[in-house]
Amino acid sequence: MLAEQGVDFARLARLAHLLRVTGEQVRTAVAADPRLGICAEPEPVVYCLPAGPVAAGFEVRRRAGRLLLRLPGRGLRPALLLSGCYLDPGMPYERIGTVGAGALAYTVARLTSLARHWLPPVPDPTRHLFELTAETWRHGARQRQAGPLAVYRADFTELIATGPGLPDGGTNRLELVTNRCWGGYRLVHVYPVPGRGCA
Repeated sequence: MLAEQGVDFARLARLAHLLRVTGEQVRTAVAADPRLGICAEPEPVVYCLPAGPVAAGFEVRRRAGRLLLRLPGRGLRPALLLSGCYLDPGMPYERIGTVGAGALAYTVARLTSLARHWLPPVPDPTRHLFELTAETWRHGARQRQAGPLAVYRADFTELIATGPGLPDGGTNRLELVTNRCWGGYRLVHVYPVPGRGCA
């Protein structure tokens, strides 16, 4: 139903009404499907997203009527946010094989699709990408800043990327581009950079 409407979430009470089941039955069905979840703020909504970001430590939140992923801040590092607010859900043919059909699900799918060109073979590329992203955000150093945009880099102990454009078999360096907004930083892009740093 969510996929048919091209949305990330729907009110739990509305779904129960449309399906002619109880709210508890909806909750039971959601708990049985790793693609589904319930965000309770400010009212319970059922969302459909890839499970990888949540497994990597991101929380699902709502703000201004939109769904977003939030990696909680740690120490002096504020929260890292991912939102589909600057992308529409894409055309239906672009969503074939993706989990979820709304703008946030599409953003997660786009980031994962771009990363598949350099990620090593792993069972869950989305989870692996978001684990690398979380680690880079928590421990990476700011490389440069231009207005609200900033680039953070982390060096890992093992190779995290291989492929064209990465000499010598790969790199252990990952960079994040962020944009300051909403009292935190919004993730704009994730990519490997050539070179081997000290981890």
